Amino acid sequence: MIDWLSLLTVLGVTIVASLAIVLVVGLGIRMLATPTRPGRVADERDEEEDEVNLNGRPRAATAFAVVCFVAFGGIIAFGIWLIVPAFHH
Repeated sequence: MIDWLSLLTVLGVTIVASLAIVLVVGLGIRMLATPTRPGRVADERDEEEDEVNLNGRPRAATAFAVVCFVAFGGIIAFGIWLIVPAFHH
């Protein structure tokens, strides 16, 4: 006989884990795409012949992106640990 409650539990956990992975990776990519702050402009020019901003991405955005990608790696490692029985001994 099929244990429907267990099947629904697995479905729910799968959906929540999938959403968590997409959210964490999406936030990490978004933080890496954070535009530079306006500020000091270099004298040199890039390939598009426009001014180059030397300030770069805010440090908080880069740090949050790293945290997001580490969390993503942790979620993946935990999933692999759950699947591979040799890791449980």
